[in-house]
Amino acid sequence: MSNLLNEVQQHLSDDVIMQLSRQVGAQDPNQVKQAAFNVAELLLNAISRSANNQDKGSGLYGAIEKDHDGGILGNLMGILSGQSAVSNPKTMNGEGIINHLLGKQQLEAAQLITQSSGLNIFKSGVLMQLIAPIVMGVVGQTRKSSGFDLGGLAQVLLGGAQQQQQQQQSQGSGLGDMFGKLLDRDGDGSMMDDLLNMGMQMMKK
Repeated sequence: MSNLLNEVQQHLSDDVIMQLSRQVGAQDPNQVKQAAFNVAELLLNAISRSANNQDKGSGLYGAIEKDHDGGILGNLMGILSGQSAVSNPKTMNGEGIINHLLGKQQLEAAQLITQSSGLNIFKSGVLMQLIAPIVMGVVGQTRKSSGFDLGGLAQVLLGGAQQQQQQQQSQGSGLGDMFGKLLDRDGDGSMMDDLLNMGMQMMKK
């Protein structure tokens, strides 16, 4: 997964981060960059766990195969800015991706991103939905170029996840552990109502 994480980070160029900052209404691009990198790590962990789960893996693989071939990666700025459109709406359905990968853990995930980056929770939640299609695009591109089946993709993701965890432990970072504990719990749900309520309360202050 560490190679996939590096690849996602490469697509999060300064221009892309500035565009994401504008979309979430953030003043500090450095906060957005840190949050975006952490979201990518969280989602890759979630994808690796789903890929290794017999019940969830086939549905995930089918979605990757059908809706995420990595085509958006060549024109991220155009798509994020709205100047270019995608032919398949599911490719950019960040809310659907987050619902599938995180379920009821979405709000708590947004809280972790906030704690680690300083970006407020409403903006963290919106950013998660913007980053999700990019992460899925990188995973889909890897599957397409390598020809991996579900088992092969799961092996690559899980092997990288273990390497990333070992690296974090050696560096004293507990973020991966917190993501792991979060993802160990199952559930379905949506965070957007809670986040929107929080956002409205913040705007009133």
